[in-house]
Amino acid sequence: MFKKSFYLTILFQMLMAASNFAQQPEAGLARFTVLVPKDGMQKQFEEGYKRHLQWHIDNGETWNWYGWFIASGTRRGYFIDVTFGHQWADFDKPVNPKGDAEDNLLNVLPYAKVDTTFLCSHLTKVSLQTASSLSANLPKIYYLKLKPGRETAFEKFLVSFREGIPRIAPGQNFLWFRVEDGAQTPQYILFLPHANFEEMRRTENLFARLFEQNAAAQSNFQDSVAEITSETMRYRADLTFIPTK
Repeated sequence: MFKKSFYLTILFQMLMAASNFAQQPEAGLARFTVLVPKDGMQKQFEEGYKRHLQWHIDNGETWNWYGWFIASGTRRGYFIDVTFGHQWADFDKPVNPKGDAEDNLLNVLPYAKVDTTFLCSHLTKVSLQTASSLSANLPKIYYLKLKPGRETAFEKFLVSFREGIPRIAPGQNFLWFRVEDGAQTPQYILFLPHANFEEMRRTENLFARLFEQNAAAQSNFQDSVAEITSETMRYRADLTFIPTK
């Protein structure tokens, strides 16, 4: 009876994992762009950005564009837009590049400046998410800068994180990204979706709670991570475009 119950439990966990992976957003590259609204011009920026999104729609855009305002930390008030699920070749053929640049100059750049743009790989094998994770209302982002040459140790930590978090914070989704171009490398990004502040209790002291249960995860983390920072963002559905398939 014990063996039968044990194997049924394992089978259930495997089926749940398969279900979660089946619902994951498309793997590939994500491009992050950080914009800084000019002083006193956030309203004008928002309206101009909406017009620019409409330009993309009117020009047959097939990419998704997600928008957030940073709500905490030294970059509070900055805007981040991200497009997910790309291959390298996609960036050779964006929709109407000349028209895009002209519309940006008309509707966005009078009210904001581009702070940075960088590309990341979405690490689906060590992520746990559903299609709705990216549109969560209050995601928290961690930026983890690594010590040079310590990627192997950090990748071991990522496996421990993927295995441990479902036990430590049941129901919590997370996405991992690796910076490929445009920002300091080696660097990884952890995206933790939350619907509200109450849900953020679930991820409070998340790393410390993992380390309490897994000494190897703590060792690999300490051996590889040089710096870690975090910030909370607020999702803006009105500044987001998700094409229907």
